[in-house]
Amino acid sequence: MIAYVAKELETGASMTAHEDERLPSYSTIKVLVAAAFWRAVERGELSETQVFAFQPLASVGGGGVLRGFRHAARITLADYAHLMLAVSDNDATNIVAGFVGLDKINALAQELGLAHTAMQRLMMDAAAVEEGRDNYTSAGDLAALLEQLAVGDVLGPAVSGPIWASLEKQEHLDGIARYLPAEATYAGKCGDDSPVSRFAHDCALIRAGKRRTVIVVLTEDAGGFETVARTGAALYGALEKA
Repeated sequence: MIAYVAKELETGASMTAHEDERLPSYSTIKVLVAAAFWRAVERGELSETQVFAFQPLASVGGGGVLRGFRHAARITLADYAHLMLAVSDNDATNIVAGFVGLDKINALAQELGLAHTAMQRLMMDAAAVEEGRDNYTSAGDLAALLEQLAVGDVLGPAVSGPIWASLEKQEHLDGIARYLPAEATYAGKCGDDSPVSRFAHDCALIRAGKRRTVIVVLTEDAGGFETVARTGAALYGALEKA
């Protein structure tokens, strides 16, 4: 199954399929976590310069760089938020989500009208998944979130600015970014269930000159990131011709 949304932000032209299909979100949920974090900072509920001491023995593993640290490290919440997006660090995600709170993350999803999105567990919590508590989203919800961050009026520059700055430095480029034309700039977040490889997702804002395009591709049993990459490139090309 391939679910997607592709939308030109300047013209409103769009293409969709299965956009309301609710799927496990994997690391794409980190964009919502980042939005909730920076909104809390904007409101004075959290400080981006607050330091938290990461303990390597507490690492949950999976994606990221903190899992390889040999010694404790004192890092600011803003830098954890950057690691969460740029290298998809699971330990950083759990730290940020712990400070924000799942209730506020889900409240923001509801406020933004993300009806199919919920964060019910921290990253790498297999026990929670076994209990039926997983993280979910849809292609339509992720597209709406990215559009809000790009041109919306609910989340202002204090929230969207640092998120885009991190997403533009994304190091995982196996998805939508792979087959884009050279002039296109990718800022996005992928997610998957590696090593099982049943799900592969990506969501991004693509910029080329004055053109801004939101593309979200979520897949289940459909060929992994190669399918995500080819679908994203096809959607980008089709909208350009349209």
